[in-house]
Amino acid sequence: MSDKDLKKLTDLVKEELKTVPTKEQALQSFISAGIKNDKGEFTAPYAILTKLVKSA
Repeated sequence: MSDKDLKKLTDLVKEELKTVPTKEQALQSFISAGIKNDKGEFTAPYAILTKLVKSA
């Protein structure tokens, strides 16, 4: 990978990091990762997070 390609890739990543996802996009990301189900509830391996989110 050339320096020019690396710079282009770095710039693209920096721009993407500036993008704030919507609530729906964030939820969809958690669903895709298996952290939440379609109802928006934490899946079994992450159930302990329910207590943390409610207390925050």
